[in-house]
Amino acid sequence: MNKNSNNFDPYKYIPFVIIVFLIAKFIFTEGNLTWFITSFKSLIFASIIIYLLSPVVRIIKVKFKFQHTLSVLLTYFIVFAFIALFIMLIVPTIIDSINLLVKNIKSVSNSDEISNLINRLFVMNLISPEQIDLIISRLQESLVNFSSNILSVSTQLISSITNVISNIALILLSLFMAFYALRDSEEISPKLKKLVRAFLPKKYADCTLRIAKLTDKALKKFLIGKIYTCIILGLLVSISIYMVNLVSPLKIPYAPLMGFIIGITNIIPYIGPFIGTVPCLIFALFSGFWETIALLIIILVMQQVDNIIISPRILGNSVGLKPFWVVASVTIGGSFFGAFGMILAVPIASVILTLVMERVDAVDLD
Repeated sequence: MNKNSNNFDPYKYIPFVIIVFLIAKFIFTEGNLTWFITSFKSLIFASIIIYLLSPVVRIIKVKFKFQHTLSVLLTYFIVFAFIALFIMLIVPTIIDSINLLVKNIKSVSNSDEISNLINRLFVMNLISPEQIDLIISRLQESLVNFSSNILSVSTQLISSITNVISNIALILLSLFMAFYALRDSEEISPKLKKLVRAFLPKKYADCTLRIAKLTDKALKKFLIGKIYTCIILGLLVSISIYMVNLVSPLKIPYAPLMGFIIGITNIIPYIGPFIGTVPCLIFALFSGFWETIALLIIILVMQQVDNIIISPRILGNSVGLKPFWVVASVTIGGSFFGAFGMILAVPIASVILTLVMERVDAVDLD
């Protein structure tokens, strides 16, 4: 028998949840309702900024006993200082690494160099000359296509000055909107609660606020904590590559680019590190076989440091999911909503599992 027989039963509304899910799938499919999303871009960006910065504002206000407006201004100063530092120190090195990579792709265009690369990776007795020629021709074609794609993307980025300016203006407008919203954020939460209770019956309002609270907690713990761990892991990989280059005859290239790729992809649990490792190893192959092995060891070691030391300290048990459910949720989220779905799948799955377990624990077995 149910201990809380008067509680709201979410199972009655599974069809409603399915309909909402299908609508979300329709909206986030490329090309659908693009005009609608474009019209509300500034509001969407402002909402994301508010959501990410509100915990920082709250921490500064509580810890340093500052006024609310001063806490918002200090938060903005910290964010802009971090962005400026990133642009001045990190972005130029990443651009240099990309330029060097493009030059290396162009230089590896004759069959002798590709044959030497294959000879370092395979045993000649196991592969016939005809197969080697086929591999060489396909590698040449792939490298040329890859290089042309990089150059094409670079050209498009450079030529799209109007889009860059409009995006900068959009970001500035969003920051401006977010500032005033954060300044009045002490009133936002109570007003939202009143709004929900004003338009929904009490039991539905209580359930909605409960789910919203769980979702907010899971998202903030996971996303903000994950951002910290991604930054730390990226820095550790880059520093480790520099140290190996300094103390050994190996010269692993593109250290900032490698750290950036590993850090960015690490935001996707379990699967992300493998996604980031593959292109890094391919890039390292241009410098040599042993450089590639050394890079693989560095990435594996740093990922273990992240899994064993960094993530448990920062994230703790924030999502409360076993590895099986994490991988399953990431896979399902990615298949429906792409990279965005892979990132948000874990906290959303955590909320769903929490609600299900609450329901299960509330049932007595005869």
